Parts: sequence; structure tokens; C-alpha cells
Amino acid sequence: MSFDGGCLCGAVRYRINRKHLNAMHCHCSMCQRVHGGAYSTHVVVRPEQLQWLAGRADLIAYESSTEAYREFCPACGSQILIHGQTDDGALSVPAGTLDGDPPLTQLGHIFATDAVHWAQPPEDLPRHPGWPPGFGPQDP
Repeated sequence: MSFDGGCLCGAVRYRINRKHLNAMHCHCSMCQRVHGGAYSTHVVVRPEQLQWLAGRADLIAYESSTEAYREFCPACGSQILIHGQTDDGALSVPAGTLDGDPPLTQLGHIFATDAVHWAQPPEDLPRHPGWPPGFGPQDP
């Protein structure tokens, strides 16, 4: 089975070749800053399970810590890959870059002590299918 994904502008494309996708939610401050959110969700893959379809040579690497590199699309800035964090060579692909809504097995939360208090929205807040009334493009 395979799962495709890529960056926002479409210049970088990849395919993950495996039967299922395991994901971890990371609450570390680096993930919060790079994703602009409370946490990020990453799919963990082995290098041989990741196939590049387009744009691999163009990715820009950033050393986010002494052990880890994050790679980004030079055109749109999407983070595509994290590597160097584990001794076994595993790679992390941000789940939000996958096409569609693939089935993910959520394994857990890491760096949970860095979690921000507003990460869990109260259930009594309204939920909107699109822009809430008064925000976004106005209907004609």
C-alpha cells in the first residue's frame, strides 16, 4: 500500500510505501514554532519506505538541534521531513502533508510536558464547517 503527499505549492512530492501509518503527536517547543500550532503530528517511516516523486533535491535543510535536521520546500516553506533524531535512522514526515485523510494509528504524545494549555479546545465551543459568521469571505 502507498500514501502520497507533498508541500503546499506542489513542487515537492513523495510516496510512503508501507501497509499502515503510525503517528506521534509532538508537543515540543520546536514543533510548536515550526508548525505555528500547539503540536505537530508526524508519521514515522524508515528511509527505504520513503520514495521521492518530485523536488527532493530542492529541499532546504535547517539544523534545528544538534541531532535533528528539518527540511522545507524552498518555494512555499512547507516542512516536509525531519531526520537525525533517532539512532535507527527513522524519518518523520508531518502528517498534514499527506494527501487526503489517510488512516493513521495514533501511538501517543511526546514532549507532553511542553504542551500548551489551550491545545484541548473545550467541547462546548461552536464548531463550524467553514468560516464562522462574520469572518472570511462574505457570501454574495
